[in-house]
Amino acid sequence: MRYLLRLLAVPLFAGLVSVSCIKEPEEAYSDVENRSLRAWMLKNKPELVENFQTDGEYYVEVLDPGVADSLSINEILKDEKQGSCWLFYNMTGRDLHGQVCITRSEPIAQMQGSFTKYTHYVPYLRYIGDVNISLMEGTYLAMKSVLTLGEKYAADHGLSTEFEVRYGTSLRLYLPSSIVNGAGGVSGTGGYEGEYELDGNRPMIMDFTIVNRVNNPLAYEGDLVDAFGEGNGGVTPIKKDESEDTAESALRASLRRVHTRADGTDSGLAWRHAYDTIPGLLVYPKYVPDAERGFDYAFHYLKSEEDETPVYGTNEPYFDSDVYAGGPTELDKKINAALVERFGQGTYGDTIGTDKTARIWYICRFLDGFIADTNIDEVKEIIYGSVESEGSVMSYTPESDKENVITAWYYTIPQLCFGQWAAFVTTSSFAYGTTGQSGSSETSSSSSSYYNYYNYYNFYNYYNSYYGNLYYNNYYYNYYNNYYYNNYYDTSDTTTTTTVTTEIQAYTPLLFQIYIEEAD
Repeated sequence: MRYLLRLLAVPLFAGLVSVSCIKEPEEAYSDVENRSLRAWMLKNKPELVENFQTDGEYYVEVLDPGVADSLSINEILKDEKQGSCWLFYNMTGRDLHGQVCITRSEPIAQMQGSFTKYTHYVPYLRYIGDVNISLMEGTYLAMKSVLTLGEKYAADHGLSTEFEVRYGTSLRLYLPSSIVNGAGGVSGTGGYEGEYELDGNRPMIMDFTIVNRVNNPLAYEGDLVDAFGEGNGGVTPIKKDESEDTAESALRASLRRVHTRADGTDSGLAWRHAYDTIPGLLVYPKYVPDAERGFDYAFHYLKSEEDETPVYGTNEPYFDSDVYAGGPTELDKKINAALVERFGQGTYGDTIGTDKTARIWYICRFLDGFIADTNIDEVKEIIYGSVESEGSVMSYTPESDKENVITAWYYTIPQLCFGQWAAFVTTSSFAYGTTGQSGSSETSSSSSSYYNYYNYYNFYNYYNSYYGNLYYNNYYYNYYNNYYYNNYYDTSDTTTTTTVTTEIQAYTPLLFQIYIEEAD
């Protein structure tokens, strides 16, 4: 019985020990960070502490309330008649020391040294709805919520204590990492990166400004394409042949219409629909670069229809007032002169069709004139000041390559001729669609080594016993102790190159200028 009691006492004692060792639960990192952020605000921005938002636990500073008589984003989302809500907005993110980690602002990129001529410094276009799909959580919360401002702050700034974001609003947000990107931190790419990356689990100061809103981005860019065509020579109205009701017959009708120009007559309208059955894809089959005239790039991501100031400013050489006072249109003239000098005025050979291979030189642009891509070195030299990688001709066979490039090529190239110039402008439906193409920055290093002539000479001679048994100047000693063997070449030179790919946003129309080489 004595032994039984002893055995029973063991688990009881263990249980007592385990109870006595229970620790208090550790405090969540988010609680520590939020308390630290509040302390930072009390020290550096005490007037904003009363602008605390319980939904997300962040702080708000109103830099510009926006246009008073415009609908707020919150009102738009609640009104079914308004349709969907797509916003153009500029943004810059910093850490609490003010160091930039991401920006869409060209002046800021210039100032901090991250600017590149390959980067299209224009506002984001993002969808905002009942569910956050692609916005940073803190930005999304601020855009769609009724923000609470402290009574003193609101009175000092002539605002209501209940504030809503609208067209023209500019806010500065002080965000904990839980509504930034958590442990992932923040870093830009494609020229939008800042001088520093924001480490994971660190707060961010985010500035953003709403510069435009559209209900239907497809209709919006369709209007831009039509306006570009009308502003650069006019668009031939669609004349549909009712007896032709298939895509192939429509293509044949379009071919006949484009190439019935042997007598030299012309309607005076430059652009034609590539197909009678689809909108948003215009072809200029008689286009030839003109050193005396460029395209009219009326679309500059304007702040509004009333305010014709471009959202982005002086990105040279497009808006270098000292050199090209007329902006990208004036720059076009210099580019066009270089194109004609290299390729000539063009000729009209056989029609390419769908099964022949065309060799194409191209310039891809946005409708504000900014060049997104080109394989023509003369254009690179003008735009970037140098040629980092030599361009090569693009070989394109419509039938076999239609899955490899944007579909606009498949709908336009078969209609054109070997040896000619042409241009076409397309909506994103035939380009990069609803996803676009992300910009990127890739850095690579290359090194080269070279021989130290004297050390290599001594190593070579001793290796071949050309010195005999001479010991002067320690040659023999140094050879056998590997001095010349390990040091017959000097350390290498290292070259670092950063390659930037231009971002093409969703729902972005594009302009192509192309030259098709003559058939072999």
